Amino acid sequence: MFEKLVQADQDLLLFLNGLHSPFFDALMWLMTSFWFWSPVLAVLLWLLWKHYKKKLILIIASFAVSITLSDQISVLIKNNVERSRPSHNVEICDRLHLHQYENGEVYKGGEYGFVSSHAANSFGVMVLLLYFFKPIKRRLWWIFPTWAVLFCYTRIYLGVHYPLDIVCGALVGVCCGLLVMWLYRFVVKRAKIFENL
Repeated sequence: MFEKLVQADQDLLLFLNGLHSPFFDALMWLMTSFWFWSPVLAVLLWLLWKHYKKKLILIIASFAVSITLSDQISVLIKNNVERSRPSHNVEICDRLHLHQYENGEVYKGGEYGFVSSHAANSFGVMVLLLYFFKPIKRRLWWIFPTWAVLFCYTRIYLGVHYPLDIVCGALVGVCCGLLVMWLYRFVVKRAKIFENL
């Protein structure tokens, strides 16, 4: 059963990674970076400030805690499971379409890939975005999970993560996001300083 799951994971990766073109090669490389999304982040921060005012400091802290927590947990899992990234798997790396820099070097990422830190971080952020934007733009809720899925798909497209790396990383992120959301609600409810903000 486990071997069939691993094989299916590998087959799906090869299929998805094989769907590439020069245009998407460049786009997916840009989209895998958090910096690519900085203009969107600026707009989101402005909307959060407009609605929450001084609570924005606590909200930003919540995002920072979620990213730090999900990132550290994903790295801990990586170092203990030690599942090689597909780009480091000698059995299939020659069949992958990998990003190549102008100097000819190939981007392969770190040695281990289970679970994906990109997935853990982005899905943790997604949970908080859904929570904080619910009273602001309720009808636009679908934007955040769409972003998280697209952001994670870039890692498969670039050949540095298996689909299961992404799925399990996303589960880690959702758990971290929910935990931080609960902590935020607890702090706001108990801390008198935030009662009139």
